[in-house]
Amino acid sequence: MTSARTTGDTQETGARPRRAAPSRSRRDRDFVAARGGDGDPDGVRAAILAAAARAFGESGYAAASIDDVARRMGATKGIVYHYYRSKNDLFFDVCQHGMALDFAAVTLHAQSRDRAVTRLRAMAEAHIMTMMQEVHFQLVILQGVSRHLNNPTTPEDKASLDTLIAERDRYEALFRGVIAEARTQGDLPATSDISLAGKTFLAVINSPVFWYRERDGETADDRRTIAHDLAFFALRGAGADDSILEEEFDR
Repeated sequence: MTSARTTGDTQETGARPRRAAPSRSRRDRDFVAARGGDGDPDGVRAAILAAAARAFGESGYAAASIDDVARRMGATKGIVYHYYRSKNDLFFDVCQHGMALDFAAVTLHAQSRDRAVTRLRAMAEAHIMTMMQEVHFQLVILQGVSRHLNNPTTPEDKASLDTLIAERDRYEALFRGVIAEARTQGDLPATSDISLAGKTFLAVINSPVFWYRERDGETADDRRTIAHDLAFFALRGAGADDSILEEEFDR
């Protein structure tokens, strides 16, 4: 009796028929359906992060659950666990993704060749727009900062929160650096400590996280108006005089 052996593309006579592939579990079927086939799964992770940002942002870390995240996706929690071991891991990834959105919004403006006060105005408007467009991610970052201030309970949590705080500090440093340049160029007065000036400026442009929620019928132009007006207020608070404000905001 010949054994089952394959040579090249031809299977020899006497070989046993191949066993049918096992049927997929519900978790696997849901996973494939959610990502639109067996291709690049990155869209699933983005959907998980968006749903988790809303869950954590609206309910808080303690009240939100993996079931809640999955329900917002219209999927089962098995999909979420395919990517994240725990709610905690998912929370920290939402925080990191939120910070990445912030950096993406302002970095090119910070690195442009415009004079510093022009870069600062553009950074402020871009930051405010991101705060409004991605408000749930910003709410989760705020929760992460609060958890850091309230002393993390495990070494793993402390390491993750320390990373978040380091990213937040690096982000704030972009604004402090441009404010310092604007002072050197004579467009802003050096009337206070640069660290205090940076925190005060950021307190203004971060404020939408506390009061902004999208209204029925709101348009992108409505949000741009808010960003324009709030950036104007922030620059005036930083000491920009009327001539600078007119040049920057009436163009």
